[in-house]
Amino acid sequence: AGPPPPKVSTLWKPTHYTEALFKAAGKSKSDLFSFDAAIGVLREYCTKESLLDGDEVKLSDDLLTMLYRTAGGQKKDVTFPEKVEFADLEDKLRDRMQEHTSIDVHGVGATTRKGPPMKIELSLSRKGAHNVTRICNLEAYGLDVQALGDELKKKLNCTVHFEDMPGKNSKDTMLQLQGHVDQEVAAFLAARYGIPKSFLSVK
Repeated sequence: AGPPPPKVSTLWKPTHYTEALFKAAGKSKSDLFSFDAAIGVLREYCTKESLLDGDEVKLSDDLLTMLYRTAGGQKKDVTFPEKVEFADLEDKLRDRMQEHTSIDVHGVGATTRKGPPMKIELSLSRKGAHNVTRICNLEAYGLDVQALGDELKKKLNCTVHFEDMPGKNSKDTMLQLQGHVDQEVAAFLAARYGIPKSFLSVK
């Protein structure tokens, strides 16, 4: 049957706006939370500060700073509501948290990175007289690019080339294989790691 597909979950980290909210709940600003857990922290805070009135929340000065005001000075004549529905606060909270994605690959474990989910990108092109297949974002799935390259080199009997991804903050490596081997790579990732085609983008 092969390994199960990766488990993908979205996690949220406090930003400088919402650090105080999580600190008040005894949480660390560097922790990652499911959105339900983050909502729980917000509801607990509103209850503790006696701001909840049924489904409505009275906006205290601290809540305005955390969820409404912008740092670095506010535009003149901006007014804020005195009360809002709790559901409105949930949207504000999402805007003031940093999205992270955790991808748990069978046999590899979970890898968490900033930003929305990424697909493994395969791009087919020509380099001089040769067809090549380039593969990016393997690290987001916790895969060792060097080891994977060595294995595919033997399996597909092709030359392999490693290249650093552009961007000064990127530590990722692009894997380049000789030939258009997107089908073979897709079959390998599915059989070895349970990564289905829906997690790949081929162009």
